[in-house]
Amino acid sequence: MTNIGVFDSGLGGLTVLKELSKKHKANYFYLGDNKNVPYGDKSNEEIIELSKKIVKFLLKKDIDFFVIACNTISTVAIEYLRKEFDKKFISITDQAIKKSLECEGDIFVMATKATCLQHTYKIKIEKISNKKVFEKACPLLVSLIEKGIVSGDEVDKALKDYLELANEKKIENIVLGCTHYPIVEDEIFKNLNYKANIIDPAKVLAKNIKFDETEKKYIEIYMTDVNEISQKMTNKIMGEKIKIQKASL
Repeated sequence: MTNIGVFDSGLGGLTVLKELSKKHKANYFYLGDNKNVPYGDKSNEEIIELSKKIVKFLLKKDIDFFVIACNTISTVAIEYLRKEFDKKFISITDQAIKKSLECEGDIFVMATKATCLQHTYKIKIEKISNKKVFEKACPLLVSLIEKGIVSGDEVDKALKDYLELANEKKIENIVLGCTHYPIVEDEIFKNLNYKANIIDPAKVLAKNIKFDETEKKYIEIYMTDVNEISQKMTNKIMGEKIKIQKASL
């Protein structure tokens, strides 16, 4: 029996949970800290402390290993979590970097402010390849998605700004460097003026991960703020009705 803890700052990590649970049977315990979302605008110290609280909550579920379904936490806090807790932590960011290195052409990373400030993608990819990495902070997207706004004028206006450089340079590969962004992937495609290769780290992780699977799939989803929008969005992202439970950190 394998118990997997999956966590994010809010709804975005559900895109990872969905891909994992489609391909692999396990007991999944998800926590989205949507009460404190977005993490991308917080200090490193705040992100680390909130991440520790999430892990402590999920450890009550006898977790075998964790999937950090949040690029911001992966780039800012993963080393602190590995030192603090005697558990394996899988980084969604590492999966995206590995896939980026396999692709032809340069890389455009859409991410949160905190992720961009770490320059993890740029440093790791440019260090071992000839690819150029362009990073773009997209601060409005997480807030819009958490409000249930995933299309329309507000999303288009934000994406037109965020994708300006990609459209200008026709950058071959676009990394969805925040797990919220696959939720608006269709809108991203719509706002590109060329055909780009979109890299969704959630799909890469689900394809590459290996562990001893259980006979049946089991899912529990916790949020720090349970409301009508979070429940509606959870059902939409997961493609099935799963009742959210309240978590207090």
